[in-house]
Amino acid sequence: MKLVLDKLEKTVLAIVAFLFAVMVLALFYQIIMRFVFERANVWSEELTRYSFIWMSMLGSSVATRRSKNMDVDFFVNLMPRKLQKVNSIFTTVLIILFLLVIIIFGVSLVIMTHKQLSAGMQIPMSYMYASVPTGGLLILIFTIETIIDDLKSNNVEEG
Repeated sequence: MKLVLDKLEKTVLAIVAFLFAVMVLALFYQIIMRFVFERANVWSEELTRYSFIWMSMLGSSVATRRSKNMDVDFFVNLMPRKLQKVNSIFTTVLIILFLLVIIIFGVSLVIMTHKQLSAGMQIPMSYMYASVPTGGLLILIFTIETIIDDLKSNNVEEG
């Protein structure tokens, strides 16, 4: 299972790198067109924005897997050890519920916006909105992996 998730992470990182390159090139093109030729275009700005949104959603999943998301744990560290575990379980359940809501409503949003076209590139808006359920699903998968790893390490410590 770990090998599959490692390959998934590498694939996501490759897509993020590609999207970053697309974003930089489109933004550079937009700057040249606007300030050198004094002719702005809509599609490059849109492409930059959509690339950034997809990068954010996909990158968040990798950050989740690597436990690099921002934590504010000042108060948690003040709690007794058992209360910290209860808090961890509670917040993990809330995160999973939130991700399920994002995935379910994200899919609905994709379905609703499939016939709506973007202003500049004239592509279905559902392509952009698909980043929401895709990112949510990847974050959910990596969150479940983290839970399983935590349970395995707790069993090893207790055993």
